Amino acid sequence: MLAEIMHGLAEMEFTDKDNNEFYPRPSSAGPMKCIRQMVYHGLKISKTPLPGRTYHVFDDGHWHEELILNWLRKSSFRIHSEQMKVETRPPMTFGHIDALFTDMLNIDRLLEIKGYNHFTFNRFWDGELPLDNLSQCAIYLDALQRNANPDLKQCVLLIKNKNTAQYIEFEVEYSLFEDALTVIRSTHSTGEVRKINQIMPEIVVSACDKFKRTLEFIDKKTLPKRQYHINEDWQCEYCQWCKVCWENYEQEFNELKTNIDLPNEIADTIRYYKELGAQKKDIESEYDDLNAKIKQIMKDAGAKQGKAGEYLVKISMIKTNRIDKDLLSPTEIDKATKQSFYERIFISKAKELLNGK
Repeated sequence: MLAEIMHGLAEMEFTDKDNNEFYPRPSSAGPMKCIRQMVYHGLKISKTPLPGRTYHVFDDGHWHEELILNWLRKSSFRIHSEQMKVETRPPMTFGHIDALFTDMLNIDRLLEIKGYNHFTFNRFWDGELPLDNLSQCAIYLDALQRNANPDLKQCVLLIKNKNTAQYIEFEVEYSLFEDALTVIRSTHSTGEVRKINQIMPEIVVSACDKFKRTLEFIDKKTLPKRQYHINEDWQCEYCQWCKVCWENYEQEFNELKTNIDLPNEIADTIRYYKELGAQKKDIESEYDDLNAKIKQIMKDAGAKQGKAGEYLVKISMIKTNRIDKDLLSPTEIDKATKQSFYERIFISKAKELLNGK
């Protein structure tokens, strides 16, 4: 009654509001943001509407931020300057910070709040840096130091696991003189601290240069090379311009050059790739043989679970579903078939190619 209308309500509410104009903004300044996607946006190329579920995810993110700020107001920190507008370096014009917070020593720090799913959250805790979020922090610190408070050099990037309500924070410090952001440490809500001390040089200048290139492409009405690849990178899967971006790729691929001379140094990489491929094949074959042997021993013992030394072995029955095409008409099969593509490398010796093998 209610569940089935929720996503449809979001589609009706947000679809018309989703046609916002492109402008260089801090939230899009990071190195992971696809320039080609921004160029499509700037050229006002039609995009695929987002599903209603996605709008719910965005809306949930807004309320996560509000909930976090409400909890922090109960602490000894003073939360203020929420959504304060700051003037950023051109070609960016402005941005809105999440908040500032002041400690008991009257020291101000920037607070940026983000929410991610469980898997992305764990990647960040395991060592991957949220580069786009850190770029946004640097841009805001740069703006605040130049226009408001030269002593405001530090930021806490607080990330929430939206599945488990765990948190990690990245403590960072920005040097206006060097245009460098230092990621000092990360801290988990369990209390575990991990030192990082990684410097990201020319971080704001790099973001500005990226936007300058983007605006040049928009002005010339040309497209940059693709930053990601469909069926390989999640960025394409969630991009509203994915369809238009890849619709003529087969023609582009067929027009690529052949019989060109590659750099000599790539030969060592190819040789190593071939060696790994041969090892992989042998290892997978041995792995499959051992798998069959263990299963046979279990079946001979009439068991689906048993203990061998320090190991507990268990066989599970996995059920899968498949489409029996013999029960469908050609029209039904064609309607249900979704075409996709990927690129595969074939490597052989040059003399084999010359001989037509």
